[in-house]
Amino acid sequence: MTNLLIIEDEAALLNSMVSYLEPAGYHCTTARSYTEALRVIDLHEYACVLVDLTLPDGDGMQIIRLLKENRSRSGIIIVSSRDALDDRITGLQTGADDYLIKPFHLSELNARIQSVIRRLHFRGEVTIRFRELVIDPEGKSVSCRGERLDLTKKEYEILVYLVINKNRVVTKDSIAEHLYGETLYGTEYSDAVYSHIKNLRKKIQSASGSDYIETIYGVGYKIQEAE
Repeated sequence: MTNLLIIEDEAALLNSMVSYLEPAGYHCTTARSYTEALRVIDLHEYACVLVDLTLPDGDGMQIIRLLKENRSRSGIIIVSSRDALDDRITGLQTGADDYLIKPFHLSELNARIQSVIRRLHFRGEVTIRFRELVIDPEGKSVSCRGERLDLTKKEYEILVYLVINKNRVVTKDSIAEHLYGETLYGTEYSDAVYSHIKNLRKKIQSASGSDYIETIYGVGYKIQEAE
């Protein structure tokens, strides 16, 4: 499970973020003040830290500076009502990877988190190798045993998403949100995800002779390294 740290003093917003993100596969540690953030910041290795700048007992920007001084590998997203250009520039120059202005849709927050984690996960790597697959994030292409796979944009995005989350179950809901940036309900999203997975699976099998994608019935899908 992916660890997140959410530093936010607005109780209603904090609760809604946790309620939305935990079913999507995150483990959320929370802090409602600067002091509390300092207590929990080293509890886990966080994939991403969400930081409100205006805290009741301190400045969220100082938390970002502390993370950078400690050479934290966490992604950092500022979540703030401050929408002045100077604040955004300062936040990004201090070390934040993204800046999201309140109010925002929770689906956009999830998409931003996924984007930051993906960039950090692939940082410094020209290609990503998974079994016989070679993924080129720059060119957004995939080859298997030297043969390029003819994947659609959605098929490519699903494959990268599964590889990022390899060895754990990814729900249909999270795949739909990753693809479309919002939650789709009912058979509309289910049929779309199923169709993309079916085509992706067929193309990988044709090139590799193996089916890497395991269906977890009623939940979603899982891709894992060979045993």
